[in-house]
Amino acid sequence: MRFNLIFTFLLLLICSPIMATSNFEQVGKARLNVLFWSVYDIELLTPDGLYAPDRVPLKLKITYLRDFSAKDLVNRTRKEWSEQGINHPESEQWLSTLLAIWPDIKKDDSLELYVDCSHTSQFYFNDQLAGSVKGRNFASFFLAIWLSEKTSQPEMRSQLLAGKTIKQSKGSFCR
Repeated sequence: MRFNLIFTFLLLLICSPIMATSNFEQVGKARLNVLFWSVYDIELLTPDGLYAPDRVPLKLKITYLRDFSAKDLVNRTRKEWSEQGINHPESEQWLSTLLAIWPDIKKDDSLELYVDCSHTSQFYFNDQLAGSVKGRNFASFFLAIWLSEKTSQPEMRSQLLAGKTIKQSKGSFCR
């Protein structure tokens, strides 16, 4: 009996991040194509299918259609931030953390950002927790790569937001 209680508790502890992210609706989705190559599919999800800046929780899922090293992904993140004029005292530390937690990517791998109610950014690689970055600023800056008006991919931004943005939060999903 005691073993069953411990087993159930451990199962809930392990599964709770996955269950916490399962009831989401798609805001929008897009595919990044560069010249003749498909690079990745990307999907933005929220609990009600509507997006508002700084409203959590939310998910951004990227399914890669090509191979990339973690170093390539981090360098691309740095470049996107630079091109948008994003500069934060912690940005190099964030990039170092990403390099440590992101694996090299193979075709059909997925990397998912889940921003929870405490604004912690959790990264899942193929549905397994890879690591996290704490702090509201990181999530906002990372999401800006795709969702900012300054994005290098304005058409992708339009597809991700799909006209489902709201100016202010219709209430929090967090308790």
